[in-house]
Amino acid sequence: MGGSMLRPRARIAALVVLALAIAGVGAMVVLVREGTPPASARARDGRVTITMDDFRYTPQVIRARRGTLTIELRNEGRLGHAFHVRKDGRLWIEERRLLPGERRIVRRRLERGDYRAFDPLSNFEQLGMYGTLSVR
Repeated sequence: MGGSMLRPRARIAALVVLALAIAGVGAMVVLVREGTPPASARARDGRVTITMDDFRYTPQVIRARRGTLTIELRNEGRLGHAFHVRKDGRLWIEERRLLPGERRIVRRRLERGDYRAFDPLSNFEQLGMYGTLSVR
């Protein structure tokens, strides 16, 4: 299967499928293929909910209007996750670790532009915990 040719997510999914096959467990596994557009959402009335899972923010693309944005963060993963938002080298949001099952409300006044959301813990950003926030 050439493990070095697969991305980390694909390697994990392949190992899970292999383990299930060896264990004789029937399962249907759906893989997100490269090039599949990430989940997106538009902030309604200046509000959006972001689910943090192991290892993805959902939605990954958020569109919002300029002004105050209220973000509800929900950690539905099995690990602790953090939420940072950066634009032009400036950190706009810096939410520390949320433990599994925790929720937190964040309110920030944002200017127009494109922001990068990411989890700064360990290598979580490289594993898929990132997103884009476009404010118009």
